[in-house]
Amino acid sequence: MFKIIDITERELIALEVEGKLSEEDYNKITPLIDKAVTDFGKVKLYIQLNYVDGIAPKAFWEDVKTYLRHFNHMKKIAVIGKSRWEKLWSELAAPFISGEVKYFEFTAIDEAREWVKD
Repeated sequence: MFKIIDITERELIALEVEGKLSEEDYNKITPLIDKAVTDFGKVKLYIQLNYVDGIAPKAFWEDVKTYLRHFNHMKKIAVIGKSRWEKLWSELAAPFISGEVKYFEFTAIDEAREWVKD
C-alpha cells in the first residue's frame, strides 16, 4: 500500500510503502504522478520503504509502465530502505528514468529529504 506523506508539495510526491503492492495501489498513485508532470513538467519522488512484502506481477508491470511513460519527467527519486533487496530495487529503476536515483538507509532520512527537495 502507498501512503502519501506530509512533505508532498508541488512537484515532489512523497510516499511510504507498506505491505504487498497491488495493481490497485498503482492505479491510485499513477494519476497523481501524471498530474504533477502536467503541472510542473518534471517530478521528484521520495519513496520510503517501511515494510515491503512483495509486489504483485500486475503491480510490477504498472510500475515499469509508469517509469517508461515518464522517462524524461523524473528529476530525482530518493529511495529510503533497510535491506539489500530494496537497494537493488532502486538500482534497477535507474535505467528507466532520465533523472537521478539515490538510495538512502533509514538512518539518513533527513539527508534523503533534503537531497530530493534540492
